[in-house]
Amino acid sequence: MIALVEAPATTANLGPGFDVLGAALELEAAFLVKEGPSSFQWPQGVDDPGGPNLFLEAFSRAFAARAATAPEVSVAVTRLLPLRSGLGSSAAAICAGLRAADAFLERPLDAIESLRIAVSLEGHPDNVAACLLGGVTIASGSEEPLVRRLPAPALRAVALYPGGSTSTVHAREIMAPEVARRDAVHNIGRTALLVYALIEGDYGLLRAATEDRLHEQARIGACPWCQAAREAAYAAGALAMPVSGSGPTMLALVQPPLAPAVLRALQPFAAGRPGAFVLDLAFTDRAARVQVL
Repeated sequence: MIALVEAPATTANLGPGFDVLGAALELEAAFLVKEGPSSFQWPQGVDDPGGPNLFLEAFSRAFAARAATAPEVSVAVTRLLPLRSGLGSSAAAICAGLRAADAFLERPLDAIESLRIAVSLEGHPDNVAACLLGGVTIASGSEEPLVRRLPAPALRAVALYPGGSTSTVHAREIMAPEVARRDAVHNIGRTALLVYALIEGDYGLLRAATEDRLHEQARIGACPWCQAAREAAYAAGALAMPVSGSGPTMLALVQPPLAPAVLRALQPFAAGRPGAFVLDLAFTDRAARVQVL
């Protein structure tokens, strides 16, 4: 059997929705899976980043959930998301591994089983929920996550990736271990306002609704030019520009006609930085999926 697995990039938090909100983006990772001797091949020129192989771990856990033994497979990564960039590369690997297992299992995992395994590997539900379901997801809890999905908003997401990488562990360590009650209340209110804005299409609320007091200040503080990039995006017409996940990517939310202007405004911040890019992306309802070839 040969299977092609595709999984979308995701952005998490959307500002105040820390560990709760996620959204799928049209940028995708892809994996070609074949029955045969076990191997895992990265794209040419990409070194194995080390650490656990989340694709293979998810693949194996899917079979364990069915009390079955995973077959030997060879896996080739044919499209790769930037690693440790804040665009959900680990979530894509996990969810792609789960969807790959569906092609080989007699009884594929249901949505709740997949989400439970994905959260156990990722540690939080925001990116994996959006990758498994597409659209915008609201996920509460980790052991037994409760998830609801909204359709992808009619917005463009102009992603500024400055190159380099951010460890999610480090990005959490630099956050304050405790927050003031007024800041917690602020984020609760802004998250509720953001969900309202997305449901109603009231995008004029987005700048206020994406204001965060839990994590972004610490993460932007580690990036001395990020605030200048945000101001440039606003001047070009962006509605909001939260940090994407743990960063370093920032994501300008833009009405489609203004996306080219925002992209041009952000290009100087990527110029001269190895691996950096600015991409004009759509939000997407496409979730992680497998196709038997």
